[in-house]
Amino acid sequence: MKKVLLGVVVLLVSVWIYAAFVGIEPKDRRAGTRLSGDAVALPESWTFLQDPAIAEVQLETQPWFGVPFSVTTVITEAGGNPYLPSLYDDVMAFPGSKYWNKVVAANPQVRLRVAGSLYEMAIYPVTDPVEFERAFRALGKKYPFWAKKVAANETQHQFALLRLQPRMQPR
Repeated sequence: MKKVLLGVVVLLVSVWIYAAFVGIEPKDRRAGTRLSGDAVALPESWTFLQDPAIAEVQLETQPWFGVPFSVTTVITEAGGNPYLPSLYDDVMAFPGSKYWNKVVAANPQVRLRVAGSLYEMAIYPVTDPVEFERAFRALGKKYPFWAKKVAANETQHQFALLRLQPRMQPR
């Protein structure tokens, strides 16, 4: 019995190490762990995110237990900042029903992957109505799905919008 228990513990630790350090790439709706790619400096402008060729990006979050959690999502730029949405099943406030939203609510330190480049960022829900509207309209200009939501002038949102910004440097 001790050998079986030891085997299970070794297996679990091995899986944790693999997930934490090697990574499993997210794909479509399937989540992943650590993202691969080259860490690069933040760009002077995020306007390249409006390029339709950049349809999806990946976001890596940092849960408390040390194994990154990553998702695939869409992205836009408005007013100099990158924004991404998080869809919910029902109308609800952030962090809503999404696991990764709960992770970033507790720890906003994320890594954003765009076309193989990794950016060290922080992420926050948009609470200002003017900023929300600007980001919402930018999504509508880039994606047909979001254009329909903008055209419908949704006032009850089944989604959150999140702003990405540079991480604060430790003092």
